Amino acid sequence: MQTYDDIEKGLRMIIDYGIVHYAKKQSYNLHDVARQVCYDYYRNRDLLQYSVINTIRVAENHDQFSEVDHDGFSWDSFNPEDNINEILLLFENDSSFKKTCILNYQIHLVCSQDQLNIKLRSYQRTIETYDKAVKIQESFERQFGPDAMPYCKVSMLWQFIDNPKDIDLFRAYIGIKSMIGRRNFISSNKPAILSRMIGCKNKAAFEFFTANRYNKNKNLLPTVEKYSKRYNMDKLLLTLAERKYIMFLSKKEVRVIYLSKYMEPEELGKLIKETKERQNIKQRIKNVTATL
Repeated sequence: MQTYDDIEKGLRMIIDYGIVHYAKKQSYNLHDVARQVCYDYYRNRDLLQYSVINTIRVAENHDQFSEVDHDGFSWDSFNPEDNINEILLLFENDSSFKKTCILNYQIHLVCSQDQLNIKLRSYQRTIETYDKAVKIQESFERQFGPDAMPYCKVSMLWQFIDNPKDIDLFRAYIGIKSMIGRRNFISSNKPAILSRMIGCKNKAAFEFFTANRYNKNKNLLPTVEKYSKRYNMDKLLLTLAERKYIMFLSKKEVRVIYLSKYMEPEELGKLIKETKERQNIKQRIKNVTATL
C-alpha cells in the first residue's frame, strides 16, 4: 500500500522490512557478534549507530577497549582477541548495547554476498524503516487480523525501483502470490486480485480503504477504477504470464480464474484436471458410503 504514496520509498521500505524480518531469524554466537562490532568500528564506522560508537569510545576513555596495531589485522586475518574479549565484557554490563550489536550482526549476515548481497548505508536507517513498516503492519492487523506475508526476490524490487512505470505488475504479482501461498494453484476471481493489488486481504479492508470519505487513501482509487475494467485486468494478467511471473487460466463468461506461479499453461491445466478428478472420487466415495 505504501507504493501508492511514493513508489520508490514504498519499495525500499519493503526491502528494509524484509532484511530485518529475515535477519531476526538468524542464529549467532556472541564471540562472532563481538568480532563483527570490532571490524565495523575499525573499517565500517559509518554503518554503526552513534550509540554503539559512543559506548566503545567511552570504554576507550576508561581503558576498557584497548588500541591495537593495524586495526586488529595481521596480514589478511582479522582477529583482535583483546578487543573481542573487551566487547564481550561490555555486553555483560550493557544489555541495550548487546541487543543492538546482535541485530547489527544478524543484518550483516543476511546482507552478505552469499545471501541477499545488499550493501547498506547504515544499520540505523534500515532498522528505523523496518520499525515504521512494523507499525503500519500492526495498525492494519489490529483492524483486519493477521495479514498475508508473500515474498519475492530482492532483484525484483530493484527492477521496479528502476522501472516504476511497471509498478502495477509488481502489485498484481505480490497480490496473487499472497493468495497462492504454498499451494500449486488456486481458484479466485478478478475482484479478489484487485483487492490484493492495493494491499487488502478481504472485503472489509477493501471497502474501508476505498471509501471516498477516507481522503488519505485517494491514491488507491485510480488503480481500483482502472483495473475494475475487464480489458485492463485481462491485459495485466496476460503481461504477467508473458513475463513469466504467474500463469492463469479462465473460461469465457465464467468468473472463476485459476492462478499459479509461472508454469506452462498445459502444466497448469493438467494440475487442475487432476485435482478435479481427485475431488470427484472423494465425492463419489462419500455418496456411496452414505447409502451403505
